[in-house]
Amino acid sequence: MTTTHTPAAGGAGPSVRAVAAVDLGATSGRVMLGVLTAGGVAELVEAHRFPNGPAPRRGHLCWDVDALWEGIRTGLTAAHGLTTERGLAGIEAIGVDAWAVDYVLVGPPDDSGRGDRLGEAIAYRDERTEGEPETVASRVPRSRQYAVTGIAQQVFNTIHQLAAEDRLADLPAGSHALLIPDWVGHLLTGVRRTEVTNASTTGMLDARRRDWSPELLAAAGVGPELFAPLVEPGTVIGTVLPDLAAELSIGEVPVIAVGSHDTASAVAAVPMTDPGAAWISSGTWSLVGLELAEPVLTEAARLRGFTNEAGVGGTVRFLENVMGMWLLSECRREWAEAGDPAGRQPLEELLAAAAREPAGRFLIDATAPDFLPPGDMIGRIRHAAAREDDTAPGTPAQLTRCILDSLAAAYREAVEDACEAAGAPFPTRVHVVGGGSRNALLCSLTARSLGVEVVAGPAEASALGNVIVQGQALGALDADLAAVRAGLAAQLELERFTP
Repeated sequence: MTTTHTPAAGGAGPSVRAVAAVDLGATSGRVMLGVLTAGGVAELVEAHRFPNGPAPRRGHLCWDVDALWEGIRTGLTAAHGLTTERGLAGIEAIGVDAWAVDYVLVGPPDDSGRGDRLGEAIAYRDERTEGEPETVASRVPRSRQYAVTGIAQQVFNTIHQLAAEDRLADLPAGSHALLIPDWVGHLLTGVRRTEVTNASTTGMLDARRRDWSPELLAAAGVGPELFAPLVEPGTVIGTVLPDLAAELSIGEVPVIAVGSHDTASAVAAVPMTDPGAAWISSGTWSLVGLELAEPVLTEAARLRGFTNEAGVGGTVRFLENVMGMWLLSECRREWAEAGDPAGRQPLEELLAAAAREPAGRFLIDATAPDFLPPGDMIGRIRHAAAREDDTAPGTPAQLTRCILDSLAAAYREAVEDACEAAGAPFPTRVHVVGGGSRNALLCSLTARSLGVEVVAGPAEASALGNVIVQGQALGALDADLAAVRAGLAAQLELERFTP
């Protein structure tokens, strides 16, 4: 169990309150306890962590959502237990964030509001969407799609998943497609809602209106009735169902819509005091971008591969997707399976060895879709990084240095292009949040690559942002996100890297 003390801006309400943040990633999930005081978020404690990852099922790459739900249930009970240890009455609210684009098909509601899951939750890395971007583009041109949604046309976007979906014709009336965090909220409350930050990643939400685009729903072959009503972060979805509350030994507490796309929650917790700062949410994926007041829907932005996603507080996250630590985690998995000690070597030792390798000797395009699927990552990186003299990264240290140098170079290019597309000056500071903020070598290489200060932390940004939105909704934190961020910047222990 880890504990992080993170005082933020103050607000009204009881002196000490506790909430639970369900934070689901593509490789693991966790439930975190957030303790709120008059000074802000005083404590963030891991109550329970559980593994996650796609596996083949029924001809597709699927998520084990039953195991996820079991981990969430265990975590909520554990979070309640942690409040007892601290002399608190229990958790007062729950928020859920997760990765984007994937969904669960749920049948008509029963008397409690719940519905049966209809088949598997197919993962975005599944091959079923191959060719679907071209199919959708034949119905609505790519330029028109971007002008409406501002979303980069990635092969895994929900619009392409639905275009490939072979179960829609057999759905009973009253069924819904619930994005992963919305599905969890439905299991908790029996209420079906679609939170807007995650909905914005689907490729079907109008970026200006923050509402569904009938034109793009039709291009996916669906109607608006497939989705539950849209809500903004801070909305109370419902309360935990009585039978579930009793089973988990928690109260019938409200479930609050947070920035349910984990990057939306992470960016909410970026301790920015300079509105012109850039940010990198670094984890399995790296999301690199700017926070804007309005979307950038130009053809130039589309051609550069930028995406506009809805953020907390009505903001826009103008960003580019970079592969992130997925590259290294896949290599480490393959080393472990092959019996190579590097697969079980502590990450710190692997990074120390990589730091001794020459800088920039081997590079790959860390945004290339070739690295999206699992399997033979080492071989693909070696092939992509091969030089004209036929040398390629061979040792684990060389491969690791190649990945980190390539990520730092991709970050620089993404920030430069984002500023140009948005008409913004190049930042004097870049914030790195998420698990990658603990990677000192990557942060140092990023500072050198961009030529500006890199501020690293918080590592638990998505869970912290989740807790912040809950605290604002409960009236326990300042309603102004800028004030909360200023408190974070003043109180967090942040690590700084200079060029």
